[in-house]
Formats: sequence, structure tokens, C-alpha cells
Amino acid sequence: MMKETTIHEFDKRLQKQVVQAREALKKDGKDYVVQVCGELLKNNPGAYEVRSLLWEALRSDFTGKSSRMNWLRNQSSGIQFKLATRTLLKKHPLEVVRRCDELLRGKQVFPQVFITLNKAAASLDWQETQVLACRAVVALDSEKTAPRLILSEVLLNVKRPQEAIEQVEWVLAREPANGEAQTLLKNASVAETLQRGNWEDTDTTFHTKKLT
Repeated sequence: MMKETTIHEFDKRLQKQVVQAREALKKDGKDYVVQVCGELLKNNPGAYEVRSLLWEALRSDFTGKSSRMNWLRNQSSGIQFKLATRTLLKKHPLEVVRRCDELLRGKQVFPQVFITLNKAAASLDWQETQVLACRAVVALDSEKTAPRLILSEVLLNVKRPQEAIEQVEWVLAREPANGEAQTLLKNASVAETLQRGNWEDTDTTFHTKKLT
């Protein structure tokens, strides 16, 4: 099974392309970033940092308030894409990732692309891609609580409880009686406490060994 990869695993030529894309993004060269990142992902679908850069180039044009017409278009596109990838998800999750990237490369951005990407990434155990996909859904549907709860679960699974708590608290501020959010908050709070405790234990052990 293909694994997620970092930019540092690229050869120097490809690393240079990523650096140039990052510089282009700072200068609002979004089309160039989409082109470069889209091509890189064709041969390196596990490169989550490249996909993150691609999303950064796209997000400003697709987040924020949208018209009723855009909402209807997104709903229609989402249903079609969900149906087209439903069978593939079970047997060929990598192919689903490639299809998601193809849409993003063509600037076809709607929540279902990232919802599907998250599911495919889960099958491949691509945790960073899952986090990216869930964050993108939240950005595209920022007022909805469900995407934030899904993101919280993913963050909890990848051992980022503090970030999970932030998402859950946003939900509870609007829906104090949300049972799922309350459970996630308890689990994340326990995980955060244990994580901090383990760090302190590790630190103490390290210093003890160092002194002896």
C-alpha cells in the first residue's frame, strides 16, 4: 500500500518546484500553484504537503459566503461525485484520491470532494490527508457543526487532542446539548491530560537519566 510522503522525500528538482510554488502563492500566483501541485500529485498522490499547498491556492476563491445558485450547484455536483466513487472507495481508494485531485486540479471545488477524500485517505491510513480534507470541509461549510465533529474525531485519532477540543468547543458554544460533542470533549480532554502527563514523565525520565 502506498504511504503518505513528505516533500523532503522528493528529488531536488521536484523540491525546487514546490519551493517555487510556495513563492508564487505569496505573490498571488494561484494558477501557477494549481498547475504545479496538480502535476506533482499525479505521480505523488501521497504527498500531503503538496495537496495542502494546492488547497491554499484554491480556498480563497471557494470559501466565505456563497450564493443560492452556487449552493445548488455544489449539491448537484456532490451527489454525482458521491455516486461515481461509492463503489471505488471500497476496492480502489487510491483511484478515488486521484479523482479528487483531478477535480481540484480543474478547480472544481465542493465539500463532497473533500468528504470523499477523507474516506479514501482513511482506507489508506493517510492521516495527514484526512486532517487536510476535514479542515477543507469545515472551511467550505464553516457554519455547520457536523464537519467540525468529524474533524474533531480525526484530530483525536491522530493524537492532537487540543486541536480537537477547539473544534468541539465551537460546536458546544452553539449547541450546548449536543451529546456527540459532549462525548468528544470528554474523550479529547482525557487524551490531552494523558498526553501532557506522558510528556512530563518522559521529560523527568530523560533528565533523571541525564543526571545519573
